[in-house]
Amino acid sequence: MLRGALTSQEIAKYVEYCLKPGKAPGSDKCPNELLKTISDEEFLIVQASVHEILTLPERTINTVHQSLSTINGTISQLHKGGGTNKTSDQRPVVLLNSGYQLLNYIINERLKMIVEKTNVLEPGQGEGR
Repeated sequence: MLRGALTSQEIAKYVEYCLKPGKAPGSDKCPNELLKTISDEEFLIVQASVHEILTLPERTINTVHQSLSTINGTISQLHKGGGTNKTSDQRPVVLLNSGYQLLNYIINERLKMIVEKTNVLEPGQGEGR
């Protein structure tokens, strides 16, 4: 259930609920708006790329993981408030490439389904999942 074919519904849900406009892109410089406006043909390319990663045989994942350019991120500082430039007024964030953001979302959604179905977490965890 965690690994396997990527569906159009999974990508559509990601695009609808997760891609907020005006967010800083990762090192691939692809803004969120790009995935919202791609053609059907380009959509199939994105789907095939993520699908390939999700369906790799387990023994090849470590080898591929080291060579995939989609698994890059840029660490940046985000000002979280306060009137100073103190380190305590900053927090680090990682700006992920658009392909890796999609992959993370799909894996996270699939993990949530597994956890909910098997009741792994205590009810006290609430919405903090």
